[in-house]
Amino acid sequence: MIELLVVVAIAAILATIGIPALQGTLRDFRQKSALSLLVSDLNQARGEAIKRNSRVLLCVRDAAGTGCAGSTNWLAGWVVCTTDAVTSTACDAASSPNPFIVRPALDASLTLTVTDAASVALSNIRFNANSSQGAGISAATFTLGGTWSGAVANTVTVAVTGNISRH
Repeated sequence: MIELLVVVAIAAILATIGIPALQGTLRDFRQKSALSLLVSDLNQARGEAIKRNSRVLLCVRDAAGTGCAGSTNWLAGWVVCTTDAVTSTACDAASSPNPFIVRPALDASLTLTVTDAASVALSNIRFNANSSQGAGISAATFTLGGTWSGAVANTVTVAVTGNISRH
């Protein structure tokens, strides 16, 4: 019986030491997964614009998940859809399926902001058929961080030419 109590006490001590490290690992994994998903969706949006020979929009998801919200709250998730006009901020209702990618809200412990070169918040990213973002649009930078202490911010830049790079 004493041996069992000693084993249980040792297991409790190890669990107490290991749980905080495991929580940090889980937070880092969530952040890296969200970043990889964002980069993947940006690349897919760019590729779809080329493949379809049309404009493709990546924007903040509306509550229904069927279009753009016109918001800068990227934690709400995002959609990738075709759009019909150069300056449109809405999915083209005539295309089917549209949107063709719908991402749910990110974990509340993450932070995701998007700014252009002048640090003005953007509500969407557009790719033209030649893979560029189009006239009048500057480079956009996504910054994905966390709300916990010691969180490292990761950035993804979408150049005017459509080039997507991680930093």
